[in-house]
Amino acid sequence: MSLFRQTPTSRLALGVACLASLALAARPLNMPYSKASNIKTSDGNESEEGELVVLLIIVVAICGALVGLGVLFFLVYVCTSIARRIRSWLFGVDDDGVSERMRSRLLPDEGSRQSYELARAFERQYPYGSIDTQLTSEQQTQIREKGVDAWEFVVSLDVNAMLQSKTEVLFMGGENCVQTNLPLPKVNSVYYFEVKLVEKPADVNMWIGLATKPYPAWRMTGWNKYSAGYCVNNGSVHQNSPFKGAHIGEQLFVGDILGIGYQPRSGVVWFSRNGRRYKAVLSGMLYDLFPTISADGPCSFSANFGQRGFVFIEANVKRWGFGPVEGSIAPPPVYGANQNTILLETAAPSSEDDNNSDDDDSEEEEADDERSDDGASSRNLHLPDMPTDSIAIDIPEGSVSVSAPHNTHQAHRRRQASSSSRRRRPPLYQKNDPIAAQLLEAGETSLEPVVSYRNKQPDLLRGSSTSASAAEPASL
Repeated sequence: MSLFRQTPTSRLALGVACLASLALAARPLNMPYSKASNIKTSDGNESEEGELVVLLIIVVAICGALVGLGVLFFLVYVCTSIARRIRSWLFGVDDDGVSERMRSRLLPDEGSRQSYELARAFERQYPYGSIDTQLTSEQQTQIREKGVDAWEFVVSLDVNAMLQSKTEVLFMGGENCVQTNLPLPKVNSVYYFEVKLVEKPADVNMWIGLATKPYPAWRMTGWNKYSAGYCVNNGSVHQNSPFKGAHIGEQLFVGDILGIGYQPRSGVVWFSRNGRRYKAVLSGMLYDLFPTISADGPCSFSANFGQRGFVFIEANVKRWGFGPVEGSIAPPPVYGANQNTILLETAAPSSEDDNNSDDDDSEEEEADDERSDDGASSRNLHLPDMPTDSIAIDIPEGSVSVSAPHNTHQAHRRRQASSSSRRRRPPLYQKNDPIAAQLLEAGETSLEPVVSYRNKQPDLLRGSSTSASAAEPASL
């Protein structure tokens, strides 16, 4: 079943083609114009001016026929408009061709009639073209950068729904309608998307399709002008009217997937169910269309604009998604690699660092031993001779604290602890790291504080160990 409509322009073109074919058929095929149009004058001589006269007559006849057809079509259009207005005034027939009696039968309650009247008022206030919905340069840049992830559903404040993710919406109850932020592109010949029913009670009506923006937030898809929607409850399709529908498919249940295809060059819309395409199509949708989904109760759905594989195999093979899966923006750096990252260096030092640290430790140990020997010799001058197993020292007030000889082992252990802590000093950021390079280019920070901290760290550790040894009480 096809719903193509014959417009006055197509009728005019058909009439012109028929007239031209009749004009060509009237001329004998085996007789050229030079012989068929020779006219004899009063003196009996043939004149070649007859050819121009015949051609002029043909042109004038064709122009007159075209003008007559134009006037005829204009009169028919005027008479049809007048008859429609008279019929609407006498019988209450609206723009959809539905009389007042039929409208009252199709809209039984007051709420549905009020919704219908408000929708008609909305159409008069916001006709198609009142808002520019074409893709702007910023939106095209966003599509190039993000790819298919640039499309997402938008939930306005007057819609009782919750956005679970970019392409997943949960209707909370009542009559609600949601649309995407961007329209369908018009670069390729076909665009396709799929919608999966996640949750839907049996008594909830759900409509999936395409519509222009703005669209009434309380109306089902396909019930207003410049929209087409598929009802998942009975498989019917409505276009621009809530009263006139065509049954083309089957009822959908939870887990089923409905696909919508759109051909922007011809304005054709078609549907598929679980990967099987229906033959019926809708025509005349040459607008800036947005994926539009509506429901009159609590339910949820998930849409696929091409970010993952389609159930309809042909759409995968011919790449009918809205855009590329990945955009032009480079992904963030991979953290966890061993080189060229912001991660810290490993705790194990290199061989050169081990040698340098061992040399430093040996020098520091020799210096500490010399200082300890000097201190011991200076203290031995004031200590009397006594057995090493019992030590009794009278320390006057203000004198230097004296430690026992076995404290030398504690100092050695402290030196070992300080050397091990110096080996485990925190490393620097790598200078060839891309993030560090960006920080240096910004001019707001520098790696010099980190370098100076690392250079000063042995002195800080040495000072901390010295202060710790000075703070300990004398042990006997």
